[in-house]
Amino acid sequence: MGLTPGLDAEVLVVGAGISGIGAAIALKERGFTEVILLEGADELGGTWRDNRYLGVAVDIPSASYCFSYETDFPWSRAFAPGSEILAYIRHCAEAHGVLGQIRTGARVSEARFDASDDTWAVSLDGGETLRCRYLVAATGLFGAPIIPDFAGLDRFAGPVWHSSRWDHEVELSGRRVGIVGTGASAVQIVPELAELAGHLTVFQRTPIYVGPRFDHALAPGSPWSPRRWAPVRAGLRLLSEASLDFLTFSIVNYRRLPWFVRAVGWLVRRHMARQIADPALAERLVPTYGLGCKRPATSNTYLPTFNRDDVRLVSDPIDHIEERGVITASGERLELDVLVLATGFQTTEQGNGPSFAVHGTGGLELGQFWEDHRLQATAGVAVPGFPNFFLTAGPYAGGFNWFPMLEAHVGLIGACLDTARSRGHTRVEVDPQAHAAYMAHMWSRAEGTVFLAPACAGANSYYQDRHGDASLPLPHTPWWRAWRNRRVGVKDFRFGPSGDSPAS
Repeated sequence: MGLTPGLDAEVLVVGAGISGIGAAIALKERGFTEVILLEGADELGGTWRDNRYLGVAVDIPSASYCFSYETDFPWSRAFAPGSEILAYIRHCAEAHGVLGQIRTGARVSEARFDASDDTWAVSLDGGETLRCRYLVAATGLFGAPIIPDFAGLDRFAGPVWHSSRWDHEVELSGRRVGIVGTGASAVQIVPELAELAGHLTVFQRTPIYVGPRFDHALAPGSPWSPRRWAPVRAGLRLLSEASLDFLTFSIVNYRRLPWFVRAVGWLVRRHMARQIADPALAERLVPTYGLGCKRPATSNTYLPTFNRDDVRLVSDPIDHIEERGVITASGERLELDVLVLATGFQTTEQGNGPSFAVHGTGGLELGQFWEDHRLQATAGVAVPGFPNFFLTAGPYAGGFNWFPMLEAHVGLIGACLDTARSRGHTRVEVDPQAHAAYMAHMWSRAEGTVFLAPACAGANSYYQDRHGDASLPLPHTPWWRAWRNRRVGVKDFRFGPSGDSPAS
């Protein structure tokens, strides 16, 4: 089937990170060849292209942090460093023949649906407009860094940057370095910074759960190397996913099984406290909120770093920043030469996920719809009023491991496009009644998770959005998502010809 006259592509995928590459591969497998990936940066990679900070690595075992159909890769460690994840993304794009579909330097500013012929007009920075039948937003969740609005930040005389925009040209050896934040990125950065800096000051708002990291080098020549035997890779993958699924099951069923999460949390807190020499310091570094309220981390070096004489933890809030340092709320002045902001990303904020304006039927804008009606998406991929538009990671979609989520989502997106093509239809849209029923279930299920429980008070978790909903994580296990997508499939969607109201 050739490309419809007047269209630049049948499918435009916005983003060439893991999600965009995964979507392109899935569509190619289904015979969709007129696909273009629009990438605003100069190379593919998304989160793993941008985040090149000291110590960056995956926090999911490499055996499962990969596509199920592309598990053979020469990982150097059980938890691969970020550079290898970036190389893996490129490898997948090359191996599956989608590298040539990527158009770099093409940043999308907005997209508008044309109901007269069921197409999308996609505007790029610079004024160019591309038209497509289907639009897939694969811009991820961690592309827009949060820059805190500290008074005087712009007056700081030394180098300052966000962890996702690391400046490797700055010499850190022997200098007084401050890092703001103690989240998942900081857990990896702090031990590395401590080795370089003359003195390191860590500014903490909320402590993070840090479990042990069972990391080790992977010797390619070993008879038990995952590369040597496919069954070994499959077994390691199954073990990793099963353990994550079990933890997720406990967290999302917190109201029914609070004892399990509390018991595991107690064990982790004890493990954390044993690594810190000063009991008073341990009290500040060990969380008091419940396990699972925000994403936990694993590290064998983060907490022991605070035992060093040249590392200081500051939990007094920052009042303002001056030319030569930071002033805390108590009035203490801490002189610094370099300041690193490990302050996270805009995840559920308006204008993110996707990172461009999306105008559906009647001019309805997606971000404003979510602002007015809470964040929502059927199966994490579709929203009523936005035909032929799909998200690879919409509201109520997240989990510990990105890959199982992505494969389930792009599988459903591909099934929708397959169905429309087989019926000769040009419009796909989620049924409003099916959507309402799905979201009623999501909101009900979310109430039983740990994310909205009193145990999460004070966690300052990015899982919760501005409406007070825990709209980032799926309130089910990944296996439930895969099972539902197979059982329900495209039944939640309506299909129709151009210009008509879609029919089932």
